Amino acid sequence: MGLLAGILGPDPDDGVREARASSSIAEGVSRPGAVDAPGAAPDAGSTADLDQSLTGEPSSVVAPPLMRSAPTRVRIPQLATDVEVFGADLAPDGAPPSPSVEDAMRAAWYAGGVAPGERGAAILVGHLDTYDGPAAFAGLGSLRPGENIEIDRADGTTAVFTVDSVEQYPKTDFPDERVYGSVDTPQLRLITCGGRWTQDGGYDSNIVAYARLTGSSSGSGGQPQGSGGPGTTGP
Repeated sequence: MGLLAGILGPDPDDGVREARASSSIAEGVSRPGAVDAPGAAPDAGSTADLDQSLTGEPSSVVAPPLMRSAPTRVRIPQLATDVEVFGADLAPDGAPPSPSVEDAMRAAWYAGGVAPGERGAAILVGHLDTYDGPAAFAGLGSLRPGENIEIDRADGTTAVFTVDSVEQYPKTDFPDERVYGSVDTPQLRLITCGGRWTQDGGYDSNIVAYARLTGSSSGSGGQPQGSGGPGTTGP
């Protein structure tokens, strides 16, 4: 099911133009074969600039699941993203929560589902832009495989996820099972709008970043803990 995770008004200023320019995924970020998810990987036509040499395989480098704890912030160092996370229920139509206009600089976590770090796929949704410029998940489509996403949690730990693939789907052909389906390892999905924008219809696509848990650290200054492989939090 497609999500309304981008807001644009008429007469965009430079900030909105910047956000809109980042509404498609970058070349080389899609590696469908590297994602451990139910259902078939999307066809090449579902993603932009798909490089068949980068399809890869799901990584065996996955940290053990963490106990359940609500997320409080999400940071993406490569994008200079650092925003608050709040828990929310499903939308009335059963879709994952989409932040309101007032919450455009925060990310919504589906609180009825998996918490980031738990076994399964945790879902965070953020807007791409606002009437004034970039919003919480601006630039998500440029995030590259191997880069990290850090989730601060209410229990004082930080769960560190490593990106496997960033994919873009038409809202009319959104792969629900692949994005929301059950998985056996701790994973993360970040979702925003993307694709072509029109005044009447808004954005016609969604961008999804797939990541797996590769480490965690204590907020009290303890040593990072992880699987020991690439992408874990470590020296």
